[in-house]
Amino acid sequence: MDMRDLILNQHEQIPHSLEVNKAVRAIGTFDSIILAGMGGSGHPGDLINALGLPTVPLYVHRNYDLPLDYLSHMNLTSPLVITSSYSGNTEEALSSYKLAQEKGLNILVSSAGGTLQAWAKRDSLPFSHIDYQDMQPRHTLFAAFTGIATALKNSGLADDVTEDLLRVSVVLKKETPGLEARGKELAEMIKDKVPVFNSSDSMGFATKNFKIQTNENAKYPAFWNTFPELNHNELVGFSKLKEGSNANQFFVLIIRDPQDHPRNKARMDVTADLYRNWGVMVEEFEAKGDTQLEKIFYTETLGLWTTYYLAKIRDIDPVPVEGVESFKAKLKEVAGEI
Repeated sequence: MDMRDLILNQHEQIPHSLEVNKAVRAIGTFDSIILAGMGGSGHPGDLINALGLPTVPLYVHRNYDLPLDYLSHMNLTSPLVITSSYSGNTEEALSSYKLAQEKGLNILVSSAGGTLQAWAKRDSLPFSHIDYQDMQPRHTLFAAFTGIATALKNSGLADDVTEDLLRVSVVLKKETPGLEARGKELAEMIKDKVPVFNSSDSMGFATKNFKIQTNENAKYPAFWNTFPELNHNELVGFSKLKEGSNANQFFVLIIRDPQDHPRNKARMDVTADLYRNWGVMVEEFEAKGDTQLEKIFYTETLGLWTTYYLAKIRDIDPVPVEGVESFKAKLKEVAGEI
């Protein structure tokens, strides 16, 4: 699917994934959740935490094996392990699955297919299906999140956001086309500069996602940080740009949430003024929405448009990630398969 069509139709992932995964649930008593997933497959866990949905602690694990010692120090000994991999073949997620089985832990699988789907079928495990083939994990966020959130809700491990999801799907169908021009405008501003995306913690997920979409869609370096933390370190890095050869090389997008803490709003104002004085181009965007989910998905959609057009400006196909595939092939040569 062309990425432009994907952006315009991504809202459809929400009701479809709700229907496909409406009966998925994990059976058992759990004191925690480990979501083991890399790249876009770890994003659903971050978003579930960002929205404050879990009824037990949820730990997003981006590594091999499982963080069982870490959890045991907090007397969390009965986790539900979610192995999340769009392809179903991500080696880190496969290693987490194997260890969970060795330890006799309950497992829920989220995937579009591959080895994880085969293992889940073999072992009769609950399976949250990302029912979209031949896509990139980052482009199935709405489907993956909806499926996992639904499974956790069904399992008594997360609050129910079904009504909000359906409402946001309708809103995005209406709003997505109108964000295209803004995304194209931002892409023109970013070209030939290094983009830095900033927000408060409330929009941190969307801000990080903006950075990742820039990396993977536009094949372009990008960075992100949050207020107030960035005022204690990152800000200083921009303070002497005019004195060297790096002036006018950075572009900062400050993503605002109308519900930001008043002090963070003031910090954003002061930071923007300082950056401009220091030779940094600054643009601002206010997230729109009645709920945090809506504001995050609205901003995520702007990120898709922006990075789609940044890729077009650079004459790059925004969909494939050849760099990742080349890395995997080289890793296999050096270290073999897991």
